[in-house]
Amino acid sequence: MIDDILRGTQIRTPAYSSEQRAEDDRLLRARIEQVERRRALAARGPAHDWLVPTSPELADLLLQSVGGEALASLWKLKRRLRRDLKELCSQVAQAPGAAERLVEFAEAERPTDPVGARGLGCLLYLNGCEAGARFWWRYAAGADDATSAYCLFLEGLLRDRPGEAVHCYRELNAGGFLCDEDWERPAAGAPANASWPTAISEHIREVNTGSGHGQVPIPEGYLDDASPAERDELLCHRC
Repeated sequence: MIDDILRGTQIRTPAYSSEQRAEDDRLLRARIEQVERRRALAARGPAHDWLVPTSPELADLLLQSVGGEALASLWKLKRRLRRDLKELCSQVAQAPGAAERLVEFAEAERPTDPVGARGLGCLLYLNGCEAGARFWWRYAAGADDATSAYCLFLEGLLRDRPGEAVHCYRELNAGGFLCDEDWERPAAGAPANASWPTAISEHIREVNTGSGHGQVPIPEGYLDDASPAERDELLCHRC
């Protein structure tokens, strides 16, 4: 009797068809080829040496040094910071699946995806909206997105706020920043600016955040049905 009961509770799994096996093989081969391409790119060029608070290049900025040599060093550093932040934002914007995830974030009834927020911040930065970028990086960094925290670190240094930048780096775990495993380095000479997807424009509106960010592009669903207290909390992102 017990054997009969056990036989009756067996889970029946569907047959694994030859078509499914062929599709799985195709996806696996594509994945292997993608990994091999990334390895080949890494072998052709040195890994990017991302700045950290202890980098010697940041000494003059963090110590707020003055003088001819220090000013020349600061000018060179600022140029590198701009390049690094643009390159990082470009990698975020061009990462596989980034556009689709950004559209999902913009269309959500109450957007909560930190990766979508990171992508929106990077896209805003590349299109000249630095305050809006900072708003969404703070949102994502508060949800443990280390890449957004690192963006805040670079952006804070560019705004001559080294104390704020280092605080964000340490408190928001920017030291855990790594490119997502599916990122690929943009092709050499690829333009840094990323276009604004038309699919999200109808879901975005300008909102006065009242938190030092000014007018910020925000998905409509982000503040829908929020009470005044909830609205204030949603618009207040701090390191």
